[in-house]
Amino acid sequence: MMKYAVLLATLVLAGCTSAPNLPPTDTIVAIKPIESGIIASSEQHSYRFFRKGMPQEYQRYKTFYERFHRQASGVRVNFVVEDHEVTAEYLVVMDKRKLDASQQAELIKQYKATPIDNDRLGVVFNATGFWSKSHAPELAAPYRLEQPVVVSINDKTQTISTLGAIALIPLVPLFPLYMMYGCARGPCV
Repeated sequence: MMKYAVLLATLVLAGCTSAPNLPPTDTIVAIKPIESGIIASSEQHSYRFFRKGMPQEYQRYKTFYERFHRQASGVRVNFVVEDHEVTAEYLVVMDKRKLDASQQAELIKQYKATPIDNDRLGVVFNATGFWSKSHAPELAAPYRLEQPVVVSINDKTQTISTLGAIALIPLVPLFPLYMMYGCARGPCV
């Protein structure tokens, strides 16, 4: 009987492993502005970010972009995902050699820029939303990016693997039987 209990416990533990819903990276190929925010789409997934709740962040980014987009040397984008909710962390990398002293001071004071290394500053913007499967209208030619953007994804979603779902099915009927067997052999605790 003990070997069956150990086998059952092993199956349950193996089945409770977490499996992320999204890959560790995705390539955004289209950006579609909508009235309430933006939709960033890869070939397989759409990430919808809304202004509601963070309108000042969108205005902050718009003002930043108008003022500093020519001095930006790159971006790093990270999506933190839990279930279907997404928080985008958009780090704009600024080359100090393309900035004068007043621009650097403005970036630090107004945009909370932080040093990345001796030659670069980083400015972070955040947005919240959710993800779903991509739809053809979101990937249409007018919304396609000239240069796709690779984003890293930190998926914190905890899901039960297929093996776990299968292992849990026999657990429900076996548990009462095991308890009855134990009570029949001695006192129930």
